Amino acid sequence: MAFQLQGIPCNPGTVPAAVKLSPSFWGFLQSATAIRWEGEDAKAESEDLQEQNIFNRTFGKKRAMKNYFSLFVFISVVAVQTIVPAVSLFAQQRDSSKANRLDSVTVTAFKKQGPADLKRFSPGTNIITYSGESIKRMQSATLADFIKAENAAYIKEYGRGMNAFLSIRGTSSSHTTIDWNGQNMSLPTMGQADLSHIPLYFFDAMDIHIGGGSALYGDGSIGGTVKLKTGAKWVKGHSGDISLSAGSFGSLFTGATYRYSGNKVESRSSVLFNRALNNYTFENNTKPGKPVERLNNSAISNWGVIQELHAKAGVLGTFSASAMYLDFSREIQPSVSLNDRPETHNSIFDNNLKISASLEGSSSSLSWRASSSYAYDMERYREDTISANRIMVNADAEYRKSHFSLRGGVNGELIKPEVKSYLTDATEKRAGGYLMAKTDGAGIISASIGARYLYSSSGKLPLMPLVNVRVKIPVSGGHTLSVRGSWSGNAKIPSLNDRYWGGDYVYLKSEKSRSTEAGINWGWYEGAWSASAFVTGYRSVVKDWIRWLPAGEVWRPRNIPEVLSRGVEAGAEATYSSSSIKLSLNGSYAFTDIRTVTPLWAEDPAKGEQLAYQPKHSWRSTLRADYGDFSGHVALSHTGKRSTLDIYDILPAYTLTDAGVSYRGIYRENEFLLGFTLKNIFNVSYQNVKFYAMPGFNWLINIQYRF
Repeated sequence: MAFQLQGIPCNPGTVPAAVKLSPSFWGFLQSATAIRWEGEDAKAESEDLQEQNIFNRTFGKKRAMKNYFSLFVFISVVAVQTIVPAVSLFAQQRDSSKANRLDSVTVTAFKKQGPADLKRFSPGTNIITYSGESIKRMQSATLADFIKAENAAYIKEYGRGMNAFLSIRGTSSSHTTIDWNGQNMSLPTMGQADLSHIPLYFFDAMDIHIGGGSALYGDGSIGGTVKLKTGAKWVKGHSGDISLSAGSFGSLFTGATYRYSGNKVESRSSVLFNRALNNYTFENNTKPGKPVERLNNSAISNWGVIQELHAKAGVLGTFSASAMYLDFSREIQPSVSLNDRPETHNSIFDNNLKISASLEGSSSSLSWRASSSYAYDMERYREDTISANRIMVNADAEYRKSHFSLRGGVNGELIKPEVKSYLTDATEKRAGGYLMAKTDGAGIISASIGARYLYSSSGKLPLMPLVNVRVKIPVSGGHTLSVRGSWSGNAKIPSLNDRYWGGDYVYLKSEKSRSTEAGINWGWYEGAWSASAFVTGYRSVVKDWIRWLPAGEVWRPRNIPEVLSRGVEAGAEATYSSSSIKLSLNGSYAFTDIRTVTPLWAEDPAKGEQLAYQPKHSWRSTLRADYGDFSGHVALSHTGKRSTLDIYDILPAYTLTDAGVSYRGIYRENEFLLGFTLKNIFNVSYQNVKFYAMPGFNWLINIQYRF
């Protein structure tokens, strides 16, 4: 028997200390710490699993308390949406004689915003921006679904709706920061974010920063950063949408958003519910003849709510407050070898609460922002719970004059975990700051330099510097051309699980990287035609990469001395647009070469080999056509072959084909959208992770009404 802990194979008799604490932790850890069952003898694996847990939707006292809290959140949303418009209307009636002056103030106040997005200080890197419209086309999807459809970055999935972890440039999921309006969504216990837990419906826009960005976004941004955005629109009046999607395998999604914007106050409320049985068929390649079976124990159910409030406070700027609550109930999809063994099936429950408040403003040359936030993240399997409380404070200021910008900020964080297996106080305090400078020389050269410093009670990180430059090359004939380059130093503090799991504190060095990249961007337009393309080459050396390895009778995390990541990324798009039709073709490609240069021991057979579950080649391509109110698309996605934990065991490459059509119409002066999508049209049988079945052909129909 063998099992996998955070991507590391464990042998018999080397069970982590934490697992020995409670037999029921088998099922819990299978999801919470990415334990996955693997091995050539699948039948032998199943014989060692003794825990029984059929999915139970009748929860105990803890579940009841959670439902009371959920009811409280819902009532609060209703109250806010009722009171805010009433207060605003009262204020307008009271000051009706000053309506013209208020309108003028509204325009002025809207311009008083805090510091601009930090991406301005990274002109030498490639940042992919997704507008609200592209997000609305996939509102029922998770963040994992969206990135798979739109980007060549690799996502490691343990089945449909199961754990999904993003890997950028071959780095681990803990090396990618998932940020929502300045709040890191990665769990401090695990050190990573599960993208299947993040609903796309709640967000208005998104940036994906490819490459190291610790100086900009803090520790953890070794491979890249995903920035999710929400905020005020200040479009006066009432607006919102109602969304409904249904599809294969018992999929059902409902979402509703209501937004009110007055002269000085804006409120937005959104709620969603999503569930899926995920009972699709698959080829069981662990049995003779590869029989077709129906997947068991893979249902998911989740709901969430987000509330935002924005108020213009005159000379003080704009006050914003937001709260997001997510609730997940998920059966843990078994490996294909355990599909017909109900005594091995388990479930897990998750709750996530995030609250933030900020005040921002600006003058002619100075802008500033101060914020505070609280996060509670919990995962529960039976009586075992992993949870953590976080309090974060941030302050930023930016000075802009002509072609020069200077920006700095400070931050502090308190992390208080509640994990029985730590057996010690793992409270952690962090504090740090950054300073960035940028210049734009006559619109030709953009350059920036800066650094971030972070101190932790568990140990300090090295200085994280950043240097960027972009040069526009003068060309004619509707062409644009620029060259860019970047050098950065990045780092990540070990997660709490890395240091405290099992009760014995493990000293680990922080992970560090030095990254260099260079690229070319080209654009062209002439009449109805336009085109663009980019190419980026990069090299990154990661030192003290953290992996879990056997240490006697238990497993412990260790620092791998050196890992090298290098590769090429490319993308292109061509568009034809006339008064009646618009055609676009785009594609992206990633070549990723990542391998251990200096292993922990010299005889390691994996030395010099591609890291497990990292494809060298991946690409995406989409053809889209718009004619009047109709739209259609065909999309191809390819994931190259990958090794499993056994470097000689190779998962085959696969290519998926999706297609869809949609119609945009008007009903009672409001817009509605009707769409139909076919996924995996050719019913390709594949596994993203060994022994975890992915769905074949499936369909989705969605309706959205916007008012």
